[in-house]
Formats: sequence, C-alpha cells, structure tokens
Amino acid sequence: MKKKFGVAALLTLSTLLLPVGALAESQPLYKFGKKADGTLGYDSATPVPFYSNSSDFINIPTHYEQPKNQFKSSWVATISNLNFPKATSQADFQANYLNVLKDFSDWNMNAMIFQVRPLLDAYYPSELNPWSEFITGEQGANPGYDPLKWMIDVTHEAGMEYHAWFNPYRVTNTKLSSDSVLKKTGMTKEEILALSTVEQVKALGKAGILASNNYALLHPENVLSFDEKLFLNPGIPAVRDYVIASIAEVVHNYDVDAIHFDDYFYPYRITVDGVNVIFGDKGEDAATFKEYGAGYSDIEAWRRDNITALVDGLKTVIDQHNQTNQKAVQFGISPFGIWEHKANNPLGSNTPTGSSQSYSSSIYADTYKWMKADSLDYVIPQIYWSFDQAAAPYGELARWWNNAAEGSHTQVYVGHANYKHVSNGGWDASWLNPEEVPNQLKFNQGYSNIKGSALFSYNDIQPSDINSLAENLRERHQAKNASIALLKEGYFNLPALVPEKPWLSHETLAAPVAISKDATTLKWSDATTNQTTRYYILYSGEGTATETTTSASNIVDRIWAGDQKEFSYPLLSTKTADKNYYVSAVDAAGVESEPTLIKTPEPLGGSVTVSYLAEDQTELSPKVVLTGQVGATYETENKEFQGYTLKALPANATGTFTDSPQSVSYLYAKNTETSSSTSDSTSTTSETGSSSSSNKKANESATPPSSSNKKTLDPAAKKSILPQTGARITPSLAYLGLLVLGLALRLIYKKKTI
Repeated sequence: MKKKFGVAALLTLSTLLLPVGALAESQPLYKFGKKADGTLGYDSATPVPFYSNSSDFINIPTHYEQPKNQFKSSWVATISNLNFPKATSQADFQANYLNVLKDFSDWNMNAMIFQVRPLLDAYYPSELNPWSEFITGEQGANPGYDPLKWMIDVTHEAGMEYHAWFNPYRVTNTKLSSDSVLKKTGMTKEEILALSTVEQVKALGKAGILASNNYALLHPENVLSFDEKLFLNPGIPAVRDYVIASIAEVVHNYDVDAIHFDDYFYPYRITVDGVNVIFGDKGEDAATFKEYGAGYSDIEAWRRDNITALVDGLKTVIDQHNQTNQKAVQFGISPFGIWEHKANNPLGSNTPTGSSQSYSSSIYADTYKWMKADSLDYVIPQIYWSFDQAAAPYGELARWWNNAAEGSHTQVYVGHANYKHVSNGGWDASWLNPEEVPNQLKFNQGYSNIKGSALFSYNDIQPSDINSLAENLRERHQAKNASIALLKEGYFNLPALVPEKPWLSHETLAAPVAISKDATTLKWSDATTNQTTRYYILYSGEGTATETTTSASNIVDRIWAGDQKEFSYPLLSTKTADKNYYVSAVDAAGVESEPTLIKTPEPLGGSVTVSYLAEDQTELSPKVVLTGQVGATYETENKEFQGYTLKALPANATGTFTDSPQSVSYLYAKNTETSSSTSDSTSTTSETGSSSSSNKKANESATPPSSSNKKTLDPAAKKSILPQTGARITPSLAYLGLLVLGLALRLIYKKKTI
C-alpha cells in the first residue's frame, strides 16, 4: 500500500515538473507489452520513468495540436538501393521519383531528404566524383541525364524543400569478404584480407567496383579500413578539402535548400564474438596522428577536431555562397541519438555507459559543440528507441536535445524509428505498440526547441501487404500498418510550413498584391520590392486574417514562385469561393510576409449614359457612357458649347452606380440676339459650367445674382467671350452702325448750314 502511494505521489510530482506546453491535459505513460492472457496493452502498474531509477515519470498529452510551422520529412536512402531502385531509363527514374514525391505529398511532408552521395559518387554530373552505381548498376556509368536538377525542380513545384544528403567519407559499404566482392575480384577471402589497404583499393578498381576517377582509387594512401569496409581518412587535410569541394560543387550549381549529413564520420564500434571492437584499437590512424596531430595529447580530441574542421569548413563555404548570391542554403546533420553519457561528461544524458555514444569511443561527432557555435541550422538526432528502452530512453534523450539547443539558433527535429516496428517487433514488445511514435510526437509538444520530425525510413512509411507475409511476421507488420494509419490520420493529416530561420533571410518580404477572386479563380502578384520570394502560402477560412493564417488547418497550398510574378490559382469547387482567402510570401529561409486578403471584386453596376442636348433635343456632343462597380461614385463632365447656355445642372450630375442603368441629361438653351449697352457685362461661365448673365432676358429673374455666385474668370475663360479670329459679325448690328453714322453726318451738315 505504501509503495502504491509512493508511485502515485511521484506521478503527481512529475506532472508538476512537466514543461508548460504539456500541462494542458496529459496522462501517465505505462509500459506496453503482452499481458497474462496473451493480448497486447499497457500495464497500469508499471509507469515509465524518464530513465532507469528516475523519480521523474513520463506523461503524454492526450491531445495533439499540429503546429503551423513544423518540419515534416523522411529519408530516402539510395545506398544499396534501400529506398530507391536502379533505373533502366530516364523515364523510369522519373516515374520512381514521382511515386516517392506523391507519397510525401500524401503525408503532407514539406521537405525531401534524398541521398545524392551514398559513397564517393554522385547523382549528378560531377567533375570530382563518378556517377553513382545505384543509378545504373555500375559506378561511373553516365545515365545520360541529370537526376538532381530534375528532382529539385519537381520537388519545389510540389511545394517542398530539397535536402541533398551526403556521406562524406564512405568508400565502400560492402565487406571485402562478401560474395559479390570476391566474385568480381576473383579472389578468396584470405587473399583479399591479406592485402594492405592500398592494395585492396587497387583491387577494387581493377575489378570495376571503383570507377577510374574515384578519389579513393586516385589517392589510395588516404583510405582507411575498418570492419572490412573502406573510408577516407578524416585526419588528412587533403581529404577534408576534397569533401568540402565535392559538396561546394552542388551548393554552387544547384538550387538545393539544404546540405544534409547523416551520422557516418569515423566508424561505429562493432562487436566480434561478444567483445566490443573500437576503431583505433589496432592503430589504424596512428601514423596520421603522428603526422598531423601536433599539439594534441589525446587522439580522441584530435579525431573530434578533424570532424569539427570539416563541419566548420563546409559551413563557411555555405555562408559565403548565401551572402554572395542572396541564398539561404541550410546545413543540417542527423547525429546518433546519444551525444555522451553523464557519467563520462557532466553535459551528457542520463544513459548507461554501456550504450554507444557519438562524442567519444565511436564516430567522434561533437554535435553539442556545433549547436552551441551555431555551425548548424538544424539537427535531426536519431532517437531510435522507445520510451521504456533502458539503454537509450526516448523521453530522456528528447529532453536532452531540446535543452542542448537552448540559446542556439540550431533547430531540433527528431528522427523517429518507424522501421523498428518490423525489425525489433519480433522481440521488443514496445514496437508492437502502434502508438509508440504517435506518443513521441505528442510528448515533443512540451519542448519548445523541438520543431519537427523525420521518419526513418521511406520504406517504413509504406503499408505492408499482410497477406503476403509469413505468419510469424504478420504481428509486427500489423503494428507498423496501424501506426501509419494513426500518424496519417492525426499527426500528418495537415500541411505545415517549415520552421522559420530568420538568420538566413536577406530581406523583409512585402505582402503579395491581391488582384481578385471569382467563383473559379484566385489571382495575385508578388510585391515589386520582393527579391527573394520562394513560395506563396494560400490560406482559406472564415475568420480574421490572424485567425485564418495562424492555423495549419487553414493552409490550402504551398505554391512555388519560380520566376513568375503573377499567379492564377484555380478553385476546385465553387462552394469554397465564398470563404476568405489570404496569400503570403515566404523566402528560402522560411520567413513569411504579412498576408493579403484576396477580395472578390464588387459587381459592375448599370451604366450611366450622359447626354448633352439642345432644347430641341439635338445632340450637341456624342453620348458618354460611364461604368463602375455598384456603390462606386461617378462624376459627369459639365461641358460648354459656344452659343449655348446650360439651363440647370442636372440633379444627378454626380452620384453612385446602382444595379440599374441611369441617364444624366445636360440641357442647353440657345443664346438669343439682344442689344446691350457698353456697360452691360458679358456672360460669365461658372466653374461648374453653368452660365449667368447680367443681361435681362424674358425667362430670367430680374433679381440680381447674389455676390456669392459670382466667379472670377480665369484668362482662358475671359478669352472665350471675345470675338474669335475669322468670326462673322451679326448683320443687324452692321445696319445699326450705318444708321447711327448717317444721322451723325446729317446733324453736322445742318449745323454748318445754320
């Protein structure tokens, strides 16, 4: 009874110690396995601690909220054609890749991790490396096309990033004593193993296993051997320069989004007859250390610095490329899940020293240092274990990597071991639990520096055909299939944007310019000031801009910008046209602009026809037809015509467009011929074009015009009241002049005669 109370108290305490993000609603995780009745399930009497003998227990949130920004990917391994087959033609290669791309799209993934350098080879034309044997079956054989260029293009068009995956040092992946190698070399196991490493390299070249331009064959003295496999010597500066140059070739020539390394640097330890065998125990690189290890007393520290020098050198090349070309190529590494044990290093994780680690006694990858130095943009630690795996407990390691990223801009995406449902499911009941990886994803929500996931590997996110399997294999494959269903239905069922990396951005993108939407099409254009737009994000919802654009559930599509500036996006259904659509721009660093609402244009109203008529309805000018959207304001022009005076300004000279057609009529009276004294003022035209005159007309009021209605004529108006050049004078006025002249002459004559 006391024991049960103690466990309950500890579980309560562990809940209080959870990160804030996980406090919402969570429940204890219990060990999964086979019950007494033979069924599978959780054992409610056995809660799972963070690590062995820990008083801190795992709690799993009951709900998973898919964030808007989250890395989602999987690895496509080409080594030994694990996840991607050889191609018989370009069309065959492209069909295979499009199938992979479709699967990624179905999973709502936003990045492709594709292995373009599984050995010292290439999935692209290279001046430094031979064509990969995993394309055609023969190393160095030119397939006649550029797989990488095409893959990048179609991946971008699918709205995803392309992460080019490189293995820096590996020369061979098959043991020298394997049947395939012995058959090609014509040697026995004893004969090939008796050769020196240099001689082994030459034998592989002679057999055609290594192409004539393979760096290892050109420089066999730079090759080391361990576990009957060959790899380049990381301690030789020339090797480092070659590896960096090989990757720089891709950085400079291809529009990749990221350079990706896995965890293969120095070799992992192996076990022979139950005994651990570690690289270096036989002095494999002792001569190299003697030549290049000046200043080091510890060969392990020197090995670590050799790998760090490669990482730093490559990071410098990528940074220079980004600055010079306004690019945002990322650098990411997928390290082994355990950096170091706390018993060996106080910065390490609570993991037993019997487990492998990457900092010492193995691959010599100081990932912790690289993260703290911001040498990496992201890491994908391979936390390929279950929560209750004592040798490497998932909860402890996920927490450790989250904390290691604190204060750094290096983002953490977790690598999940989907493959273990099949490979470990035969003996490890934890991997018969379809909820193992979903539980890991829910658990990660409580750690702010974990910003995504990658599933290993591509083959293991494809459902198995259960009926085609032997009976003893079905249970584990059923667990895998059930896990896939859970993940696709509740964890990868929404699209997401990759996490923003503002330190790689070169400008603040302006929001796109919305053009219009109708029942079938959305239209927008890029802002003229934007220079680095890479994608557009289209959102649809019924809320405000903030409500709509902060939820992953409202993302409609990620649209590749390319070189276009104007875009037209078809709506699949007219039923969705009444929603609010927003579009934003995203650069290569994943940094998003403010959204723009794509509005539906108001419908055009009825036209407004403007007529200019004399009193007898004669047209003084052709009709003018105005058009505009319903509710918009219209203004008509008040024209002047010589010899005519506007009778009155139409009441609807200005107004708004309505659904119905409208007419505006300007009516003009023809000026009559009347005498006037020299003191009479000539007619003046108001600014609105209406006329007023001091001449008294029969149909005008005798009331003098108010001074407030008087307008000062501008020079042009004044000029218009003078006789025009060539104008004819009215005949009646001429006769009147002659009469006055005659009377004057007669009076003068009479005066003289008196």
